[in-house]
Amino acid sequence: MAEDFLRNLVQERLDSFCDSKRAELVAISEDLEPIIDYTQVLLSGGKRFRALFAYQAFAGLSQQLTPLTKDSPIIGIAAALEVFHAAALVHDDLLDQSDTRRGDPSIHKKFQALHEMHSYAGSSERFGVAGSVLVGDLMLSWSSEIFGEALLRVSNEEIEANCRTEFSKMRFEVMAGQYLDVLEENAGPTKDPSQAVARANKVILYKSAKYSLEAPLLIGASFAGADQNALRMISNFGIPLGMAFQLRDDVLGVFGDPKVTGKPAGDDLREGKRTVLVGLTLEAAPKSVGKIFEELLVSGDLDQGQVEFMRATIRESGALDKTERLIAEHSRSSIEALAALEISDSGRKELADLADAVIHRSK
Repeated sequence: MAEDFLRNLVQERLDSFCDSKRAELVAISEDLEPIIDYTQVLLSGGKRFRALFAYQAFAGLSQQLTPLTKDSPIIGIAAALEVFHAAALVHDDLLDQSDTRRGDPSIHKKFQALHEMHSYAGSSERFGVAGSVLVGDLMLSWSSEIFGEALLRVSNEEIEANCRTEFSKMRFEVMAGQYLDVLEENAGPTKDPSQAVARANKVILYKSAKYSLEAPLLIGASFAGADQNALRMISNFGIPLGMAFQLRDDVLGVFGDPKVTGKPAGDDLREGKRTVLVGLTLEAAPKSVGKIFEELLVSGDLDQGQVEFMRATIRESGALDKTERLIAEHSRSSIEALAALEISDSGRKELADLADAVIHRSK
C-alpha cells in the first residue's frame, strides 16, 4: 500500500482528534487555544516511520485485511504512536534545551515567545518550560486515549491484552532510556571513558531503537494476532534496524544539512550528546585532542569554529567511518532477520523498503 496514502489517513485521524480537542479546550477557556495550535503544528510533520512500521507489521501478518479509513482501528493505533512520539519530542527538546524542531521553534520556545509577545509578568523562560511540560504531558494522555479507543473495537481479549502490554512496555522503556541519556550527558565526564561506547549503546537501545522501531512493529504484529515466535522474530528485525536508525540520527545530528534536518549544524555537539559517534571519537583521538574535544562537549557554548574542530576530530579519529560500518552491520542483521520472518511477500517487501528508507535517510 502506498506510504503517502497511509500517511494521509494517519494525518486525517490526527486532525480529526485535534479538532475535537480544540472544541473541548476552547469551551474551558480561549486562553487554552495555543496548546492545540502548537500541538497540531507538531503533529502535521514528520516521517511517520512509527505509524508505517506498525501498519506494515500488522498487514504482513494479518489473516484478513479490510479497506482502510481514518477511523480504522489500526490507523488509530498508528496515530496514537505518532502522538506519543510528538510528546516525547516536546519533552526531549526541553531537556536538551533545543530551540528548533523541523525548522520551527520548539514548543518551549513558542510558549516563551507567547509570554514575551503579551508582556506577561515573571520569567518568559520559566513560562516556556511550564507550557512545554504540560503540553507534553497532555499529549501523552491523548496518545493513550487514541490507543484505548482503537482497542475498544477489538473483540479478541488476548489481542487487546498483548497490544496494551507492548504499549505499556514501550512507554516504560523510553522513559528509562531518556533518563540514562540525561544522566550520561551530566555524569559521562566522570565515568570511565573506555566504557563510553557501551553506555551510549544502552541509551540508544532503550531511548530509540526499541521505542522507535521494535515497539511499533510489535504493536502492529500483536494487533494482527501474531504468536510469541513471530513476535521474537519481529524483535530480531526491529532492534538492529532501530540501532541503525539512531546511529544514522547521530551522524545527521553532527553532519546533517540544516536545510534538510531543520536543526542547526552540529546541534548534538552543542547539546553535549554522548552518542556512540562521540564515544568512538574519545576512544580513538590522541589524548591531547580528546581532552580539548571533551572540554568543548561539556561547555556546550560552541561557536562555528569550535563545531568545525569537533567535526574534523570525529572524521580524523575514524569514528565517522566506524559508525557507518556499524550502521551497515546492524542493517545486515535486520535484513537477515526479515528474510527469516514468516510474513506475506508484500509485507516483507514493504518492510524492506521502509528499512532502506530508515538507513539511508538525510533527515
